Amino acid sequence: MAKEKKVLSASRIKTLEDCSWKYWCNYNLKIPQTQNDGACRGLVCHTVFELLLNKKHRKHFDLIIEKGFTKASKPIARLIKTLLTKSTCYSEENYEMCLDMVYVGLNSDFFGAGGVADKPEIRFSIKNENPKYEITGFIDKKIKYKDKIKIVDYKSSKRKFPSKDLASNIQAMAYTLAAKRKWPKSADNVEVEFLFLKFPRQPSQQITISKEQLDGFEHYLAYMYEIINSFTEDQAKTNYAKDKMETKFFCKAGQHWKCPYLEPYDYYSLEDKDGNILKGAFTEEELKPAKSGQKITKKRYEGCPAHEQDAPEDPCDWI
Repeated sequence: MAKEKKVLSASRIKTLEDCSWKYWCNYNLKIPQTQNDGACRGLVCHTVFELLLNKKHRKHFDLIIEKGFTKASKPIARLIKTLLTKSTCYSEENYEMCLDMVYVGLNSDFFGAGGVADKPEIRFSIKNENPKYEITGFIDKKIKYKDKIKIVDYKSSKRKFPSKDLASNIQAMAYTLAAKRKWPKSADNVEVEFLFLKFPRQPSQQITISKEQLDGFEHYLAYMYEIINSFTEDQAKTNYAKDKMETKFFCKAGQHWKCPYLEPYDYYSLEDKDGNILKGAFTEEELKPAKSGQKITKKRYEGCPAHEQDAPEDPCDWI
């Protein structure tokens, strides 16, 4: 069987560090997961920011900033509602939150005064031989100044990074490495700015990664690259989020949030002729039409092994 090649990304590395089982389910088994409201709101805000970076839509940006609220532009407010509806996560609460979050992003030096904002969603791909690794990803926004390049990354999460996590942030190091590879003549100085859209008073966290950090990061990438390309189910059971104080809330938090891989469910898997899993979905129709040599298989996910699952009811237990 031909083995599928795995490529690194900042999110893959972070997932593996946080919970090896979630990594296994998401990237090896490719089990589908329902989209949570937080991810949906983040996607909507990203889409609006991409649109408003286009000069032909500048009038909407100007109107929103002049009036001090996103609803000042009826087309943008309508777009937010449409995007939420298409993502099946529309509610008045999500709508109002997106309006507020979009305003925070636009009101945070959106075009980069004194610099030039590049097109949004810039893809990068780095293939390195010594040390050996391959990493890919997307940069939300690049702003080029005379003396530096700023990489802006939007965050819709409820928490900012603690100081210790910011100093060794995987995304910041990946973006800095990508900037230096993609724009070597102008990327002597690279600053990464995380914009937390739920923090209107102080949304920005900034960091500059040193050359020494980048050198060490490349060796870490080589280490992780080797791990993900030989990753097994046994290894997937060695680093559960549940077992660590700083990550156990990823399993379940409050009444409304739980890890999508916490409980059992049925799903469908699309596989190629060699048995490589190409994609997962909740319905068979989502995977059709399968190409020649591909097959769709119904599967059962038994839930996270770190958590005891309720035993199914015995229909004869009344006897």
